[in-house]
Amino acid sequence: MSKFSIFTLFISATIVVIVAELMVNEYVKYPGMSKNLAASVMQAQNAANSEPVTGDITQQEPVVSAITYATVSKSGFKDFSLQRVPFNGILFESIDLRDFKSVPVEVNNLLENNRKQVAAFYEFRAGSRMLSSEVYGLLKEKSGKLIGAAVNVTDSFGEGSFYVNFVERPASAFLIVNMGDNVYALTYLKDLHPMIKNLLAEISQGASAINK
Repeated sequence: MSKFSIFTLFISATIVVIVAELMVNEYVKYPGMSKNLAASVMQAQNAANSEPVTGDITQQEPVVSAITYATVSKSGFKDFSLQRVPFNGILFESIDLRDFKSVPVEVNNLLENNRKQVAAFYEFRAGSRMLSSEVYGLLKEKSGKLIGAAVNVTDSFGEGSFYVNFVERPASAFLIVNMGDNVYALTYLKDLHPMIKNLLAEISQGASAINK
């Protein structure tokens, strides 16, 4: 039931109670009052029910992830599956974001033959370019403070991008991209870089189509 309907019922019930008390207390003195008050109640209820609902009762459409089976498949990945997992607050197993509550984060693991994890995709749903820039800046700042890692800014993708190079994990790439209204953090085996480029291109095309 909408907020407007609840409010209407509350007003109607209040009017009925007041009228009943007046009818009981004043009927002896003014016998004709009961009819007039009853008519007033009916008019008030009809007027309330006829007023248009001006409040926002529309439901927001659920946000669709940019990283889906379709976009990953178009990027050239074969024999893979996506596994949705909750975000535990630690990005790339190193960047502590447990106190980060600004935007929702969706995480998908990429599994090869449903067994071996070869990549993980983090989607920070900022919802606006201004907020996505702030999230991107925060991730860049935190990455620069890591011990045993170095930030390599390339700006090869989206409105800005950089790699986090971990000394002890040379076989994997760690890429953060500010693209459109969201920020994407991707970790993957370096052999998969051509498909990752295709995936980012698919995401960019999808974002452009939505903004048209």
